[in-house]
Amino acid sequence: MNFAITTPTGHIGSQLTERLLKQGGHKITLLCRDAGKVKQFTDKGAKAIQGDLSDAEYVANATKGADALFWLTPPKMDAPDFRDYQNKMGEVAASAVRKNKIKRVVHLSSFGAQHADGTGPIAGLHDIELKLNSAAKEIGGNVTHLRPASFFENFFMSVPTIKSDGAMYMPVPGDTKFPMIATRDIAAVAAEVLTDTSWTGVKVRELLGPKDYSINDAAKAIGDALGKEVKHVQVPYEATLQAMTSMGVGQSLAGKYVEMYQGIEKGLVKAEFPRDAKATTPTLFEDFARQAIVPAVNS
Repeated sequence: MNFAITTPTGHIGSQLTERLLKQGGHKITLLCRDAGKVKQFTDKGAKAIQGDLSDAEYVANATKGADALFWLTPPKMDAPDFRDYQNKMGEVAASAVRKNKIKRVVHLSSFGAQHADGTGPIAGLHDIELKLNSAAKEIGGNVTHLRPASFFENFFMSVPTIKSDGAMYMPVPGDTKFPMIATRDIAAVAAEVLTDTSWTGVKVRELLGPKDYSINDAAKAIGDALGKEVKHVQVPYEATLQAMTSMGVGQSLAGKYVEMYQGIEKGLVKAEFPRDAKATTPTLFEDFARQAIVPAVNS
């Protein structure tokens, strides 16, 4: 099959590309800003086409002949209106699907994307789902929206304060449980769905990790792995907003993240369907803490 893969340098896109290359027998086109950053994949036979994903002409040209497209909308930290940015990116993807009649699309969405509002940046993914659904129906194509839970990798942002203070500072109450997942498991399912030609129509597949965790659970797992106490310190939402903007996150996106955290606390950002075997993935947070967080803290 001929696959077009976006964001091949990201956590998910890179692991997906690696899996497809290991399978062999596929033609893989990587849509990237810098071909030098995907040399490990082009050396193994992938083709890189440089460009900007917000450029509809570039995306249409780069996806010509694709049997299937993996679409992940990359974050634009300084977007003046983040949801408007997401909608424009969704139009780019949908336009390429229509123009090139790409019959199979796997879209990286998020748990909570069943809601049109109140979920921060996830609401923009809801919009993109609708755009891709429309494009698929127009051409008689098929689309699966993967809706993963919160990424384990998000805890890398707390590594500096784990090092300095033995603490993680987050606005969500420490005892609020919600699903979390390793990106390696998302990539594994993305590869599975991309290469499976038996499914048809518009599908949603939620990916909810091994179980629900709280921030307190995560702090304990990290502390146990490090052999020292790690605490969760709940910070006000306003302080979270100020911290993000001071680190260079635009006001629009920072505000969206705060809304998302509030949505988690309120129970709005959650799975649409009951957890089942297909939504449950194997990697435990405890193992991720040992394998990934500990080396990052000790580096």
